[in-house]
Amino acid sequence: MRITILDGYVDEPTCLGVPPYISTYVRYVAGALVLSGIPEEQIGYVTIDEYRRNGSKREALLESDVVILICGLTVPGRYLGGTPITAAEISEIASLEMYKAIGGPIKFGFAMRGGTLARDIGLEGFDLFSRGDIEVAAYLIGRAVKEGKEPPKGNFDGLRRARDVDRIAPLGAFIVRQHPNFPNVICEIETFRGCERRSRCSYCTEVFYGRPDFRSIEGIVSEVSSLYREGVRYFRIGRQPNILGYMSKPSEGEFPEPNVEAIGKLFRMVRNVGDLRTLHIDNVNAGTIAAFPEASEMALSQIAMYDTEGDVAALGLESADPAVIEANSLKVDAEGIRKAIRIVNRVGAFREREDGLYKLLPGINFLFGLPGESRETFRINADFLKSVVDEGLLLRRINIRQVMVFPGTKLWSESRKVLVKNRREFEKFKRFVKEEIDLPMMRRVFPTGTVIRNVLLEAHDGENTLGRQLATYPILVRFPERMETGRLVDAVVVGHRERSVIGIPVPIRVNSVSQKVLSHIPGVSKRLSGDIILKRPFRDKVELLSLFPQLKGFAKFIEI
Repeated sequence: MRITILDGYVDEPTCLGVPPYISTYVRYVAGALVLSGIPEEQIGYVTIDEYRRNGSKREALLESDVVILICGLTVPGRYLGGTPITAAEISEIASLEMYKAIGGPIKFGFAMRGGTLARDIGLEGFDLFSRGDIEVAAYLIGRAVKEGKEPPKGNFDGLRRARDVDRIAPLGAFIVRQHPNFPNVICEIETFRGCERRSRCSYCTEVFYGRPDFRSIEGIVSEVSSLYREGVRYFRIGRQPNILGYMSKPSEGEFPEPNVEAIGKLFRMVRNVGDLRTLHIDNVNAGTIAAFPEASEMALSQIAMYDTEGDVAALGLESADPAVIEANSLKVDAEGIRKAIRIVNRVGAFREREDGLYKLLPGINFLFGLPGESRETFRINADFLKSVVDEGLLLRRINIRQVMVFPGTKLWSESRKVLVKNRREFEKFKRFVKEEIDLPMMRRVFPTGTVIRNVLLEAHDGENTLGRQLATYPILVRFPERMETGRLVDAVVVGHRERSVIGIPVPIRVNSVSQKVLSHIPGVSKRLSGDIILKRPFRDKVELLSLFPQLKGFAKFIEI
């Protein structure tokens, strides 16, 4: 008996599962199968990219008795590490002969890009469609298989609780070893799901999970410890709509009050699990910060104490236009988000090492296609960004996307007349941000000489190699030569583009490095790099610098 988990990848506001990320869904399903009595050696894992390559992993899936497909995008983006499953591929899987189940965010509908309505693609070919939690369905499937009974069929609505996750998450840690990127994977870790607000944003799917259901600190630490023992060193505490909402205290206002003690204890205990290379976060509700600035600052200070450098507090602004904010019950107004940006800068805009990354910086999201939007909306948003830059505040990322609309959200009934508006202004706004905001901000956040550690080389772009850290919202690093992908390198920043940096590997081994790489060192022209090549080899750094004093500014990165 063989059960295979097919990872079609997920991307939600609170969970990313596109490589190098591995989602909670995959690990929970594996743990639920183990809990049901299925031995680990009978549980396989295949990514959709491996399935496409038509290799041994594909053959293993085709020979399986049970296939559980996990997929669904509710906030799709541009991906470098993998390509999510398509509608045609879902239909192909549905046509296979073995027992098949499907679940994940696909239950909300299918869409591949922003500015669209989710659609029903027809999942009748699957024996079981989980409209609830796929991990609960997996447990029942495993029990049936173990007992020699027929697995459940039809639509499945079963839900799990946070205490169930505490049981199955550690049991599913073993599955990460079957990921094609292992050990270079980053695991999304859930603290809770469900929205803690009294009102709801018009477009959001998190409301479908109900009120917050908190995992225990001990359960989270147990999961991280299990993953660490398997060899994982990269973690994001990201599977929640608002990290400041973890174990929050009730209040009479729109938002509950941050529980500083619980947040501090959680991050302290997770960081003490072992030598973590990445401990980052996702999703910070700026409305919470605006409502409880002192408690929020204390909680963020705790996070900045225990996380690793390069962390990002993603703040969901969506729009600075009061008309859009009111029409969509958004979380915070422009002044509230400005306050949040200031506070995150105050607690996190520092470096633990001289040439390192900032510890914790804010990121903001803009969402277009919402009710109330007009041409004036784009001017208001542009003015807001200009004011942030003029104040000298740092932003780690600015995410611009179009809304995706799912059945059951407040936006669904108005969607058709909203999505077609303001396309030209949307494109103009993206160009404005790229040309006038992104580049100067990149130079502030990643000044020349910054060293970015543990960059995973992922793809080639012509004669360049593209890589990213195993991190939350990692910056794209463009290396000016073709390098072997799949390995980790440290990179020093030598140049900037609007959405990426130009980097070269460190240490810079001058006696063997290519002329092209040498010419990218600040102060080294193509002609000078040729002179360096002609003078090689150098006995030591003293000789090199005596002949080429132009390299003194980068001397600490150079080896002979």
